[in-house]
Amino acid sequence: MNRLYLLLVCLISLGGASHAIDYTALSAVKRLRTEKRYDEALQKLEALAKQTDEASENFTYLSQALDITVDSLKDVDRSLALAATIKEPALRDFAKLRVLADFERYDEALAFVRDKQVAFWPTRVLGQAHGILATIYHEKKDAAAELWQWQLAAAAPGAEIGVRGRALREAGVLFQKQGNTAKAEEQFRQALKVTPANYAWRVDSLIALSRLLIESQRTKEAVKAFDGTDFTKVTSITARGNLLEAYARTLLAAGKKIKAIETFDQLLQLDLPATWKDRINQELDQMAEEF
Repeated sequence: MNRLYLLLVCLISLGGASHAIDYTALSAVKRLRTEKRYDEALQKLEALAKQTDEASENFTYLSQALDITVDSLKDVDRSLALAATIKEPALRDFAKLRVLADFERYDEALAFVRDKQVAFWPTRVLGQAHGILATIYHEKKDAAAELWQWQLAAAAPGAEIGVRGRALREAGVLFQKQGNTAKAEEQFRQALKVTPANYAWRVDSLIALSRLLIESQRTKEAVKAFDGTDFTKVTSITARGNLLEAYARTLLAAGKKIKAIETFDQLLQLDLPATWKDRINQELDQMAEEF
């Protein structure tokens, strides 16, 4: 019994080792990319992809290779050829969709997925796929199709935080444009619940929610929406400025003028464009005259 157990452990260990992501090699690839030695990085990634018989690992390596051919080399033909080498059919289809969208070949992308069962694509890419399609429909100015794809992206099982959060924010914006403020509010609030981290889409969602509540004459709720917000943790100065300005305007709408002025002052301490600061200073001067 013990001998059989040990044999099984050894077999499992060997099997796991043969299907392990080579993080040492990926670290070397990262260094090569930093040094702009793209061809060397691609050779290493393609070699790793060929060595594994596991579809998920194969896709992991070739996805990073696509990051290079799409974002750095901006070579559509090389990107499509690379995508075609992905072993798993659905992941291969996703990669081609991504490449066509990145190179703004929108009609070709939509024609390509027309007969594809996107809903059954692997979980790891499903949310991204719907997000890509939503972006395409946005560029094609098809708001209805765009909204539907954002909703699918937000609901996709296993969707990454960034994909789900952005999808909810974008859906909220589209619902608001339709005049459906209740649904827009719901989407913005759901976006805020995805994570407390200050991603750009979360900051935008909070700003949009505050404005929607102000327009709905719900100023107390608008102020409350900012509860727990640590403005100092918003690393982007522009995003922090936008958030502080939105909070200040929310406080003004709620009649909290002193706190609003204090918030505007925090905004003015940031390293922001002079035109932005001039606009705020003019408003503060006007407020001073009214006092």
